[in-house]
Amino acid sequence: MTRILVTGAGGQLGRDLGRRLPPDTTRLATREELDVADAGAAAALAAEFAPTVVIHTAAMTNVDACEGDRERAQAINAGGARNVAIACREAGAAMVYVSTNYVFDGCQRRPYDETDATNPISIYGATKLAGEHAVIETLDSHFVVRTSTLYGPHRRNFVNSLVAAAASRDSLSYVDDQRVTPTSTADLAGAILELIKTDDPGMYHLVNQGETSWYGWARAVLTALEIDGVELNPISAAEFERPAAVPANGVLANNAARARGVELRGWQEALTEFLNSHIKGVS
Repeated sequence: MTRILVTGAGGQLGRDLGRRLPPDTTRLATREELDVADAGAAAALAAEFAPTVVIHTAAMTNVDACEGDRERAQAINAGGARNVAIACREAGAAMVYVSTNYVFDGCQRRPYDETDATNPISIYGATKLAGEHAVIETLDSHFVVRTSTLYGPHRRNFVNSLVAAAASRDSLSYVDDQRVTPTSTADLAGAILELIKTDDPGMYHLVNQGETSWYGWARAVLTALEIDGVELNPISAAEFERPAAVPANGVLANNAARARGVELRGWQEALTEFLNSHIKGVS
């Protein structure tokens, strides 16, 4: 029997995982229930619940906030990953570690695959990469899952922030020279669970298919929602100052997962379904 423990269960991905898992064999640990930076707490929870798989989604994901508090980012993203990996090793559990496209510098033109060299350009990316190394070094039975630009019905993200901004402003500007793949947390959650079933640990990329820019993503949202009266302006990354450096190319290729029969649909289809289900008639 598969028993799954989810860390960061109150986050947007954690919640979508929880919706898909049977409650009698699942433990959903929110940030309030488990501080992953506390090695003793992680070990105690794993010993108590005795999971066969731990899906580690807990992280400090505010990229700009990481720049201002490297110590905390290191403790949660790198130290937390190591603590959970050690707890998994002691409990005899496999581990899924959710990582990010920010481990790459974004300098190459094609989508990044699982074999490409990492070179983070932000504290967030560096601490998540350190987490990857900690998991790989500590635990043989690991799935490192890199993903990108998540959105869903839970928590603040690009889509719901855009919709809120469009309701109160008549002009919006978004970066048009950074490439991303908008990825649905619902689709990612389903793909992670399918990947676990392969029983083939390793390095994986999981994103919806295709690519766009932040500006292109915003335009797709406003068009689908038929929001008129908002002027949408493309700008360069240089015009949008922020604390953290963002990879110019954040697009990932799902080569390893596809080879094992795990596929994700195109980002436009996933976005349309999300907007129809969670935004239209609600906003």
